[in-house]
Amino acid sequence: MELYGGVIYPAVLVACAILSLAGAVTMVQVRAHGVLEKVVTGFWIVTAIQVISVLVVLIGGNDAGLVLTLGYLLAAVLLLPLLGIGRLGEPDAAALDPDPNRPVLQPDQIARVDGGAAVIVAIAAAVLAWRVFIILGS
Repeated sequence: MELYGGVIYPAVLVACAILSLAGAVTMVQVRAHGVLEKVVTGFWIVTAIQVISVLVVLIGGNDAGLVLTLGYLLAAVLLLPLLGIGRLGEPDAAALDPDPNRPVLQPDQIARVDGGAAVIVAIAAAVLAWRVFIILGS
């Protein structure tokens, strides 16, 4: 538990802050979209490390509520596909869907959608990490 509370949890919070900042910068300055994509890759890695470390803590005999902890971990993992959701508006993705009302986004719109999604995911992931930390600590 000391490793999770002393290293992993603060690292997840730092990753959430970096993701949020990169998302906000991308919404303002579209050219930062490439940097956001690299930050998103790093965030996937940090989330995987978080999930593995929490599972190790749970297997190691922590008295935390198993169902609640696993539920929050599952929610943290299920947030990840929202990162890069702007790709659904690309012309290639729209060509695969026969719906004539499906929007096709411009590259700057895709970057802004990705930036907004990154900010939302960062906030939600920070809250989920905090809840897991509280549950494991109690």
